[in-house]
Amino acid sequence: MKPVKRSLLLFLLLAILSTGSLAGNGPTKPQTRYAPEQDFYQWLESEPGQKASLTQLRERCDRVRDARENLNCSVSVIARMFELKAANQLPDYYLTTRRKHARAIDANQELKGLFSMFGNQSLSTLKATGDFTVKRTSRHEVLRIHPYSSDHFIADEVLPFIDVSAANGHSARFVLDTGAPQTRVNQETAKLMGIKWLSDSHYAYSTFYGESELSARLGVLDALKVGTSEFHNVLVFVSDRDNLLGLDLISKLGRLKLTRKTLELNTARPTRCDSPINYTRMDLNQRLTIAARMDNRATQAIVDTGNADYLTSALPGEQVNVVQSLNPGNSPLDTADRQRYQTFKGVLNLPGHSLPITYKYYPGFTIPPSWVQGRYVPSVLLGWRAFDDFELNLDIEAGRSCFNKV
Repeated sequence: MKPVKRSLLLFLLLAILSTGSLAGNGPTKPQTRYAPEQDFYQWLESEPGQKASLTQLRERCDRVRDARENLNCSVSVIARMFELKAANQLPDYYLTTRRKHARAIDANQELKGLFSMFGNQSLSTLKATGDFTVKRTSRHEVLRIHPYSSDHFIADEVLPFIDVSAANGHSARFVLDTGAPQTRVNQETAKLMGIKWLSDSHYAYSTFYGESELSARLGVLDALKVGTSEFHNVLVFVSDRDNLLGLDLISKLGRLKLTRKTLELNTARPTRCDSPINYTRMDLNQRLTIAARMDNRATQAIVDTGNADYLTSALPGEQVNVVQSLNPGNSPLDTADRQRYQTFKGVLNLPGHSLPITYKYYPGFTIPPSWVQGRYVPSVLLGWRAFDDFELNLDIEAGRSCFNKV
């Protein structure tokens, strides 16, 4: 078994599309009373674009006249629908986009995969699904963090598991995974929680550790409960791996503090902010990032509590040794799951802190590099083991999230 970190192929595709990689370099368009249409992604990365409603996003995309550009932004709208759990808005827009751009979709294998994701039964079920809603507690709550998926299963590595309940009363432990853009439920838990299957849905996803073309599907849960906060009509991804509570739901829990032992909801505002955290949607994947330097190279450090390591880098450094990696939790252990990693020494600089550190590099690692000041630099993940030294204060609505030294 190997460290838990999942990245859906769907969202890798959306990341590629959101950079405009399918867009042609057409002639400059005349000025209108709106911002130029070719600046859709620049607008999307701006504060108004980050806060835009689905209606505003659709209207903005509708003004993009170039067919290829319009297909790109339409896929981005679909991605935001997934993020906002707007299950009942997906079918009409999905089908409209598929009809409008049928020829371009048919000519691109990745787009064909995306637009064959739902069959007629799935689209019908999605359309009949009620609105996604959040009923958030207003009181201070302290929830226990468990190191394992169950008290009867002991793994080589620990992760932050929390108890999550369904509408039918069934409870299971989910990894509190700030590095996962979407919540994922394993098949057994999904059945016990009374999931409404999208029986003719299918998608392929890959992992940050080299696995690809893994198959899964989707479903809708009537409700999920974290503490006394409730989410209703929740669209989730279903696979044979560990349950993950992703950033799509974590970000909607309000002001919280995560330490090695507890998750606090409605916590007091922190009195200090050692390392400010940015909540970004730049590639339509939500992320928590810190401006950092790794071995004197500027980078973005992703705060990823679903990663069992202290720090994982997309590029190697000064090698220490090569060891065998094991996957925590209750994922199946077999030869295909085993990955080899290399261990390196380096220096990580966060705002206010300089840390000599030993980190891991996985050959075939799929975190994309970051583009900073005209050159590519490595991306790094700060994982769950870093919470021996740090705690996370998350307040996305107020725009004040911090990674503080314990």
